[in-house]
Amino acid sequence: MNENTISTLMGAVVIVVIAGLIFNYFRTSNLKTWQGVLLNDQEVANTDKKDASTNETVIATYKVVKGDDLWHISENYYKSGYNYVDIIKENKLSSNGVITPGMELRIPKVNPKKLTVIETKKEITLSDKGDVIKETAKPEGKGTLETGEYTTQKGDSYWKLAVRAYGDGYQWTKIYWANKKVFANPDMIYTGVKILIPVLE
Repeated sequence: MNENTISTLMGAVVIVVIAGLIFNYFRTSNLKTWQGVLLNDQEVANTDKKDASTNETVIATYKVVKGDDLWHISENYYKSGYNYVDIIKENKLSSNGVITPGMELRIPKVNPKKLTVIETKKEITLSDKGDVIKETAKPEGKGTLETGEYTTQKGDSYWKLAVRAYGDGYQWTKIYWANKKVFANPDMIYTGVKILIPVLE
């Protein structure tokens, strides 16, 4: 190959490279202009793919404020403080559950655990004229189980019985100690057995 041929080939390579650089420059410039029109020049284009399952696994996002704790946040969403462990797991928090104001928590879509919030309903007593004589707030479920002798049924647990009898699941220990000779294991209650629902002192 002579010098003329080599020079021609080198020139062609240089032209191709320059053409490629010019094409890439205008393509990038047009892309930035297009992004600026759609995003008002101030937002950064986000090309990350969103997790399609996000809405299926999370019911809400909660921003922590001063005085919050996971137990009460859990009660707000599930009516059970015990679901705080699910919030810890979803947000990959430390096991001690430390949270700080301003932190955003993902609230996972999970089944509520043991009820710790007792719903209340108002009972209104009216006179013959329709005037309100008495208005009281009563825990939902309280009073549906009388104290005294009770025959266990399918699905019963000390917690559920305490909610029905006292409106407070934490009082289950009262029922347990009153019937410890009948059911030594509080997690095992057989149906059709007579137990005592004690009166709270």
